[in-house]
Amino acid sequence: MIGKSLFIGELTEWTALDPEKDAAVISNWTANLHFSSQFFQKPARLYAAHEVKKFVKEQLKEADQKKNEFVFAVRKKGTKEMVGLLIFAWLQFSQQSARLFLDFESDESLDLYGEEVVDMALRYGFMEMSLHRIWVMLSGHQEKEIGLFEAAGFLRENQRREASFHDGRFYDSLGYALLKPEWKKKQQMEVAE
Repeated sequence: MIGKSLFIGELTEWTALDPEKDAAVISNWTANLHFSSQFFQKPARLYAAHEVKKFVKEQLKEADQKKNEFVFAVRKKGTKEMVGLLIFAWLQFSQQSARLFLDFESDESLDLYGEEVVDMALRYGFMEMSLHRIWVMLSGHQEKEIGLFEAAGFLRENQRREASFHDGRFYDSLGYALLKPEWKKKQQMEVAE
C-alpha cells in the first residue's frame, strides 16, 4: 500500500467536485430518484443544473466551515468524465467515524468501478483520515451495493424495517460498518494469498 496514490487508481481518479462544471452531470443523475433523494436529503425529483450548482456550492461551503464532510468527484482515469460521487460525511473525528456515500452514474459504472473506488475509499479513510469506523446506510433494493460493501468486509449492524421508499415500495434500511482492525486483517489475508 505504501507508494500507492490515494486519489488515482487503475481505472478511476478522484478530484474536487466543481459546482460550475459538474452541475449539469449531477442534474442528469437526478433522474435516478434514489440518487436524488439521497443527495438532496429531500423527496426525490428532477433538479435543474442551476439548482444543483447552488446546492453544491452551499454544501461545499458548509463542509469547509464545519470540517465535517469531504466530497470527491470520481472520474474515469485520465479524463474529466464524472462517473461517480464519493462523500465522507457525518465526520466525527473525536469518535474516528464517518458515513460513506457512494453513488455512480449507472449500474454499469457501479459494476466497472465500484470495487476499486470502495478499496480506495477504505484506504483513504483508515490510513489518511485515521478513522476507526466507516459506515453506510443502504436500502434493501440496492442489491449490487449491498454485495459490493459485503465483499469489502462490511458487516450488517442494524436493519430498520420498511424505512426506505423506492419505486412505489417500502424496503428495509440496512446499516453496515467496517472497523479498521477488520479491514487490516482482510488486507493481510489478501496479501498472504
